[in-house]
Amino acid sequence: MLGLVARTAAQAQSVNINSQLMITDLRVVEDPIRTNPRNGARAAWTFKSLMTAMAGPNDPSEFVMRWLKTWETDQVIHGSVARARPDIRRKVIDPWLKASGGKSLNLDIAPFKLLAIVNRMDLRAHDSPTVATAGEGRFVFGLLGPDGKPLAPLLGASVNPGGFVVIFEYELVANNMAQLAEWTLLWANLGRFQLGTPQYNAALEAITRRFTDRGRAPHKPNGSAINQLRSNELTLAEPWELREFRIQNGWMAPHGMAQTPDFIALNGTPALVDLINDNEEALLDGTFVVPAEMQAASSLAGAFQRTHFPDFESRTFTANALSATLFDIPWSGAGIANNDARQSFALNTCGGCHRAETAINFLHVGFPVGHSLPRSLGKPAALSGFMSGKTIKDPVDPSITRTFNDLDRRRQDLEALIRSFGPANGSTGPRTRHVPNFVH
Repeated sequence: MLGLVARTAAQAQSVNINSQLMITDLRVVEDPIRTNPRNGARAAWTFKSLMTAMAGPNDPSEFVMRWLKTWETDQVIHGSVARARPDIRRKVIDPWLKASGGKSLNLDIAPFKLLAIVNRMDLRAHDSPTVATAGEGRFVFGLLGPDGKPLAPLLGASVNPGGFVVIFEYELVANNMAQLAEWTLLWANLGRFQLGTPQYNAALEAITRRFTDRGRAPHKPNGSAINQLRSNELTLAEPWELREFRIQNGWMAPHGMAQTPDFIALNGTPALVDLINDNEEALLDGTFVVPAEMQAASSLAGAFQRTHFPDFESRTFTANALSATLFDIPWSGAGIANNDARQSFALNTCGGCHRAETAINFLHVGFPVGHSLPRSLGKPAALSGFMSGKTIKDPVDPSITRTFNDLDRRRQDLEALIRSFGPANGSTGPRTRHVPNFVH
């Protein structure tokens, strides 16, 4: 297998972002066979197919219903509380139940629209010759209302036509260098096909089935390779909120947010200042990990009002006014010694990456402005400047500018990985340690 990767690497001059990393082409995400749930086993890229596979022995409809109902009650994790957002019933559950006949959710009419299929091999972890994982493969879905159009956010509807997305994040299981080479070969070879052609879609399906099909990870809950689901919404309540879910005891349940402490409890407090100052070196070299007991039940990204904090006036965070009553509040506090350490901490939180530190309005991947739904998206999903390239001012120190282009970073990373299996390196694979501690 390593020799086969080497031959492929020798032929691969570059990685195509649109066909090998962030796949949003309508000929793919609206493939008439693979995205139509009524096509049964052939519909590999539907919400129904993915949920059915990860439900294991459970009824898929009940599996989804239990997950949706978690928004109806407060969720407490490590003492952090994700407040109930009961509008999930009025906006999502009841309309779907009604259209399904009233007894159980019909997954054939699931109100989730595929927006993107994503290669995240940059999230792999290895220290030659040991390999822990080859990274992730992801599916991004946007939630639709009963009219087949995106559920709008409570704020910023003119900029963001959709207010609710869900990301399915699967492990690319690999336990050794040969298996890492195999995943590398699959994504590298995808570049041989013209994007959106039948040959391309068939090759992409073969890759995705390796991480989405039932039983792909027998050692994990329900035998599913799913690592977690993440939701990102501002349609049920404000402020903007992100949540994380993992399979626990066979069902999809709320889980602590990776790399993300409780924003309301910690931001602008001496405890945050101490956390960043005490871990400055690890934050700057990218090895800092938020302790599991500090993981929040949800991540809030704003916009914030004074009333969101019980002691707003005593906090020492930076509050950048958006209006007379709304503020953009980055992770910050008086006494933080190194703003680069602060930025590293903040960017790796879910809320920081999705707002203040990247200066985006809502989503990194979302419904396109001027879509043609309910018939079609009309054009590919909209990508944030963080993804496609953007220079911004630091939210705490405006004299500092920061430039992002995460898709280009991922492109360079995959090209280097492919080259590491090439003839110049004896087809041995990467020799350096690679353990990213970020979730974006």
